[in-house]
Amino acid sequence: MKCLFYLFFSSIFSISFCNAQEAIIWKKFTGEINNPEVPILFDYSYAGYKLGETGIPDRFKHLKVYNVVDFGAVPNDSVSDQEAIQKAIHAAEKEEGGIVFFPSGTFLVNVNPTKTNPITINNSNIILKGSGLGTGGTTIQMKNHMLQRYPDEPEWKVSYMFVFSAKKSKGASTHITKNAQEGHVVIEVEHPNLFQKSKYIQLEMPYNLDAVSVALDGKTPRPHWENVIKKGVSFIENHEIESINGNQITIKDPLINNISTSENWQAHPYIPLENVGVEDIYFKANFNDNYVHHKDYIHDNAWSIIAMNTVAMSWVRRCRFSNITGAVSLNNSYASSILMLLVDGNGGHKLTNVTQSTRVLTGLISDATNNGQFHGAAMSHKTSGSVIWRVKTPKQGWDSHADIPKNNLVDLYEGSKMTNHGGNYINEPHHLGGLTLWNYKRVGEAEINYDFWSLSGKGIYWGFSAVNPIVVGLHGSETSFEKSNVGYLESLGAPVFPESLYEAQLKHRLGNLPEWVGESLKVWEEMEKK
Repeated sequence: MKCLFYLFFSSIFSISFCNAQEAIIWKKFTGEINNPEVPILFDYSYAGYKLGETGIPDRFKHLKVYNVVDFGAVPNDSVSDQEAIQKAIHAAEKEEGGIVFFPSGTFLVNVNPTKTNPITINNSNIILKGSGLGTGGTTIQMKNHMLQRYPDEPEWKVSYMFVFSAKKSKGASTHITKNAQEGHVVIEVEHPNLFQKSKYIQLEMPYNLDAVSVALDGKTPRPHWENVIKKGVSFIENHEIESINGNQITIKDPLINNISTSENWQAHPYIPLENVGVEDIYFKANFNDNYVHHKDYIHDNAWSIIAMNTVAMSWVRRCRFSNITGAVSLNNSYASSILMLLVDGNGGHKLTNVTQSTRVLTGLISDATNNGQFHGAAMSHKTSGSVIWRVKTPKQGWDSHADIPKNNLVDLYEGSKMTNHGGNYINEPHHLGGLTLWNYKRVGEAEINYDFWSLSGKGIYWGFSAVNPIVVGLHGSETSFEKSNVGYLESLGAPVFPESLYEAQLKHRLGNLPEWVGESLKVWEEMEKK
């Protein structure tokens, strides 16, 4: 029955997974066995829009439609439509939300820029919606690259074309006054009145040297890891508030970290944009150079498309991107999804990037660019409780850009490399504990004795560094590991059941797999065929 359950949704599920052995570590998670030598998996099932419990709506009846044509945009001509698009967005913002609709045709942005001039969205309930990716669909063509705001602006700070950003991201802080355990949903704060009008809360442990040993599981840091050695580690996690009773705040999803009052944990209102999205649009840029990593700001960021900063319950879905340096970036965000993206044309710098965020799902993405986006789907910079799910980068690998993310899952990824990681060496390690690679399929050259914690190497970049990751069902190209730096290794060379850990944990938590999963897989199968 378990194979029929997975095959029910779509033919994309491989028969080989039905013949796979059920993972021992999965049996430990479900309580079927209690082997003390097998670790307990973190529960990654809370990742995604509305914590994975419900799908992104297809209709928003409460939102008025603002057709960009009504604000002066003219498809299929040679005149910039950027001012008209921004006017439509401003009109929707004045009414506290709306669907900014793009009819069929090609719309032009960034035609003759003289300064940095992104299209901005600063209010909740703004959805940029096109007419689809195929015949009769919507194309937004980015004619020229973004410019630096000032001379010598670092390449990674150059603006994306579309920028969603909250005007105010947080309120005043208060101390957490009682210890709490990972997995619990109640915290106690000194001043609960700060949260009476807040829907969300952000918890933060400031950089702490005393917490390093536990965070690294006793491992020795590399000598050039300046931040960890000089400042320590820091954790940030975002949550939605369920209720407040006296000094106790109950949250809707479990804590990701153990909270100790001795570590000076703080809490403050978290103020994201809500219900913002981008969907059913083909974004076409003109990055046509042979990509060179960190050559200049143009190669690294200037042809990047969608950035969302401080958003919750938001999404990018069913979009196509061609000839870009970067597709989608989410920063300081919560319970949001990046789903069903086709990326093609000339390869550039980044695929998707999730930074300092909590419970974000990045999934159903295909990188069909000529050389592959240099960095694949990424989770980094204190991101936690997040998932990369069913992503294909056959010429590259997944990425973590360092700065100590924690408790994240790479699920059913297909890549040529173990990783194609980045990040400045001073911000390493690339990942703390809780990294799980589940049924990772490698399609590139052999990797022999891959070391997740090398303490030597050439220069100052000594390879990917993760604290004792869990690797289950890694298969495809020949791969072996330095086992002393793997926390748990099972079924190397053969996939395991369940095929997707994220889907299995979601079903285990809710009792049934939500309908949006099967519906998304069906849509994605059709998108990949086109």
